[in-house]
Amino acid sequence: MPQSSAPQSRTGLSMACLILASAAQLALVPTVGAAEQRSQAAAQFPNITYEGFKLQRKDFRFGGYTAWLKRGGEWQIEGTVRHRGLICGTYELGLRFGVGSPDCTDVRWVSPVTFVTSHYQCNDAEVPHAGNEIDSTLQDQFDAITCAERVVRCTGNCK
Repeated sequence: MPQSSAPQSRTGLSMACLILASAAQLALVPTVGAAEQRSQAAAQFPNITYEGFKLQRKDFRFGGYTAWLKRGGEWQIEGTVRHRGLICGTYELGLRFGVGSPDCTDVRWVSPVTFVTSHYQCNDAEVPHAGNEIDSTLQDQFDAITCAERVVRCTGNCK
């Protein structure tokens, strides 16, 4: 008498369903990783303040972002960060300063990137980021600084 192949077919079907369910679940897991967007800008001086005939502030523009650096090492950056997609990511905004040519080529960076904001963003959100810091090591280098680099870092589902 021939043996029934029904138990084997059910086992094969069960395995196929299990594989499909696992693949579907993996598709729902957000991509975890880190991504950075960088932009450099040369110093501009539209809001010059003089005390004792020395420049007291340098301004930097990175498209929709603005930043400034004061002689005492205090700096600020602000701009809007947009998250594309539904699944969330954490965005940080940071800045570093350097000495280079007027068009920011051959830059020697004199400070590390310092991140001053962190926002968890979802659902195609556009969120304003603004933060500041004081880096006293920039005081002695203020006159030489010609460039800044804006860094937007994302972890989680970054698009």
